[in-house]
Amino acid sequence: MKRMRNLAFLVLTTVLAACGQKTESSTLSADSESGVHYVIVSQDTVLKKTKDDSSVLKLGSEKCNVPAGTKLVLSEAPSYDVNHYLVNTAEFLPNCSFSRGYLFGKHVSKTSLGGAFAPNVKAFLDTIAFAEGTEDHYDYIFTFSRFFSYADHPRELRCSGRLCSDAAGRYQFLSTTWDNLARRLGLNDFSPENQDRAAVQLIKDAGVYGTVAGISNFNEFANAAYGVSATWASMPGSPYGQPTYSASTLYSKFNTFLGRY
Repeated sequence: MKRMRNLAFLVLTTVLAACGQKTESSTLSADSESGVHYVIVSQDTVLKKTKDDSSVLKLGSEKCNVPAGTKLVLSEAPSYDVNHYLVNTAEFLPNCSFSRGYLFGKHVSKTSLGGAFAPNVKAFLDTIAFAEGTEDHYDYIFTFSRFFSYADHPRELRCSGRLCSDAAGRYQFLSTTWDNLARRLGLNDFSPENQDRAAVQLIKDAGVYGTVAGISNFNEFANAAYGVSATWASMPGSPYGQPTYSASTLYSKFNTFLGRY
């Protein structure tokens, strides 16, 4: 990998909230959902009829409020569409005139497709993406080009100077790396959720997943960062001769990202 710088609110949720219990207890694993698709939002957000800035949309007809912690039951599987999830709620939200719309990706903490990880792990993934230069873009190809289908790794060879690579996605997977991970993990597309799963597996393969999950100080972070340096060329200690970030710079970013969760 080369471096690149109303059932909409579940009845259960409503009942628990009415009883004064935390709605977090209604968050079930995908395996226990028996095929029901859903998304869970981590902060107050809106369901938007379009991907336009929510500040210019009209409440009720173009956007609808979705409180933090809400679990939305969907009529079909959610899909990821360039920084947003496209969803179709099983029932209309209260005072909402539409059921199909967009949720900002950063405001979704879990979906029925998977991808739920502990805060430390999420923040470490964010840190890797920062170092690789992809930030929140799951649709980047090496040289910052973009692809437009998550059906599979795009497998497009791009060159920058003397370096050519088909690295793609938020974590800049080479196609050969992706194919191996897809076989091992049973991944059937290149969706953001599956990219996250694959990146976590690479962290496990590097032997530092436990370190990442338990990061509480700089030394632990540095051990984890150096531990994945053979996988991501932008991490400190990488042997590939490319520019890298210092552990101290990335630790600062890690703590900033951790604040999201």
